[in-house]
Amino acid sequence: MTQKDLKYRVYANWAKFFGCDISELLTPTVCVREHSESLNGYNGIYCFNNGTSCIISAPGQFVTKVERAVSSLGPDQAFDAELLGHAIGDQHKKIIGPAFQGYTDRDRFLQASSSSVVDLKTDQHKTLLEQLRESCTEIEWQHSSIDEEKSPILLRVLNDKAVAAGSWREGESGILSIGIISHPAYRGKGHAKAVVNALTNRGITSGATMHYQTLESNSSSVAVAQSLGYERLGRTLAIRMS
Repeated sequence: MTQKDLKYRVYANWAKFFGCDISELLTPTVCVREHSESLNGYNGIYCFNNGTSCIISAPGQFVTKVERAVSSLGPDQAFDAELLGHAIGDQHKKIIGPAFQGYTDRDRFLQASSSSVVDLKTDQHKTLLEQLRESCTEIEWQHSSIDEEKSPILLRVLNDKAVAAGSWREGESGILSIGIISHPAYRGKGHAKAVVNALTNRGITSGATMHYQTLESNSSSVAVAQSLGYERLGRTLAIRMS
């Protein structure tokens, strides 16, 4: 798959998510849209910027206000949490992002040296995963998107302790989105990277395009992704109203 092919597939996926034409992600533009079916019920703004365009999705009652706020701005200027938050008023808001949206495929994957990981299969593995969950905050666990009822779930086990775990979610387009979590006492030691490496290799072997999302402020997580060949093809902002 060429670089152009990867971008087209990724942006086609985002276009479907926003309910717009892919051309809006490939040409310099700022586009404000009412929430598509994918974002139906989302009480806030969701924004995607790929360096060329900026797509802003908002509830119907806020579309005109947001359009007015960004009418004279370029894609990078419009990708501004303070600006967009102000456009929808003074309601209590929670800002998530900017978030790194990275992608890789067979041609770009930079496979790391293999460290031992295991598939979650046994009751003992389930116990180790639950202990890992208990060591992290509930928000961290939610952000990992690990669902104990779905496979694969890979564990990095050290001294009879799960020090990292990861899984993936499959989108409608077949792109696999990796979720990862590591034990607070064992971070920065390469354990999360070992799990991401194994998941990425497995997904790519099956022919999938792999997706990795993390907050840009989490520089170590971004570094893990980039060291394995994940290229930033977008950034997102989520602004939730109470």
